[in-house]
Amino acid sequence: MTDVTAETGPDEAPIQEDLIRRIALKGDAGEIEINFTKLPDETYQALLIAGAEAFLNKANGAAKCLAGITKLEGKELEDRKKEVLKAAEQTAQQLREGIVPGAKKAKASGAVSTEAMRLAKNMVKDLIRNSGQKIGAYSAKELTAAAKTVLERNPALIQLAEKNLAERATEAKGTSALNLKGLFGAKADSDEVKAKPKAPPKRKGTGDKAPLSAKQAGMAAPRQKPSGATAH
Repeated sequence: MTDVTAETGPDEAPIQEDLIRRIALKGDAGEIEINFTKLPDETYQALLIAGAEAFLNKANGAAKCLAGITKLEGKELEDRKKEVLKAAEQTAQQLREGIVPGAKKAKASGAVSTEAMRLAKNMVKDLIRNSGQKIGAYSAKELTAAAKTVLERNPALIQLAEKNLAERATEAKGTSALNLKGLFGAKADSDEVKAKPKAPPKRKGTGDKAPLSAKQAGMAAPRQKPSGATAH
């Protein structure tokens, strides 16, 4: 029997990998594995609705605003409802922009964060140019704030920044332009440029006194009162 491998044609949709996740139960009761790709459409849609409901009623302080809301009345109740609605609208906007509310962000190193911000600022500047506007019309503070928003909405910039730094490090090791001997000649091999290892600080023994400075050495020592002298 001959094995047949199915190949997708140019007009056929590519085969998607299964989206399998383990869902943790509350109270450390265990985990349930679900293959979301294999779920029927009705079930998948029900999960989407339930997930959206959970986000809208929890994220951005909505859960805190909902606490005790059933005990409120009158104006206090109406004001609290407005707070809940405001938080839910913020969450909905984040979801539209591809931001997962409350998701833990991976901490990036200082160098990676700096490179990611540089990429985000370049994106902002390109947007301004392509819109027929002047970059100078925006202050540095405004550009930085916009870049932070772009970075928040595009977490892939962190990965791109890591890739850029890795490539630069590889290029730096292999290029002759960053070879010390190629830049400074024989001096790069001499002893005068070698960094001296830092010696550990000397521990003072009991009764040791710190050496006097030149200024202190030239000062007369204070006169001591003779023993047994009494004040008049």
